[in-house]
Amino acid sequence: LGKNVAVTVFVFIFVNVFTALPTASVSVSPHGLLYSGETVTLQCDISDYTDWTYWWYRNEQLQSPGSPSKTISTLSDQVSQYQCQGRRTGRPQSSQRSVSLHISVTANQQKATLSSDQKDVLTKDSVTLICTVESSGWRFYWYRHRQDSEPVATTSGSSYTLIQVSVSDGGQYRCRAGRGDPVYYTQYSEPVHIQVTGESKHVVLLLVAV
Repeated sequence: LGKNVAVTVFVFIFVNVFTALPTASVSVSPHGLLYSGETVTLQCDISDYTDWTYWWYRNEQLQSPGSPSKTISTLSDQVSQYQCQGRRTGRPQSSQRSVSLHISVTANQQKATLSSDQKDVLTKDSVTLICTVESSGWRFYWYRHRQDSEPVATTSGSSYTLIQVSVSDGGQYRCRAGRGDPVYYTQYSEPVHIQVTGESKHVVLLLVAV
């Protein structure tokens, strides 16, 4: 007699779920036009997780592992490209490598340009000095009479206003800008001479009809 044989078939389906690696990006501070001799800081940001060891690449050459920020002191005038990548013990074990950050350095030390809204001023008036430099991230240093003296003021903005001036405020003014740590300075500006004279006197003429 024939027998019915029950056969159980187990089907195993393996699903391979692909997860995109976290992305990395590099930024630089200060940004914009950079100068030979100044110090900059690179920052590596990775989209997920926090337990990364950071790997830095310069011109495709692997540097020593380090922190998420990398300080480059005394920039040379050579063009360089920097990338970063994160690695960790858990999964995912690495991030994507960042897009290259292109750093181009000019060998010329920038010179500040100083201007004023007026040069012949009456006492108790105000005068505004404006120090112009390219790029961003600067602090501004203001000098009176001698450029090798201590600055009379330091500002985060590019303007400096003398309020209610007196005759003693007159003289030659210069400026320069600095940024970074240690501070990288521009060249001093050419001087601007501010002439302060006494208050104008108003003469009232009274006409009397006879």
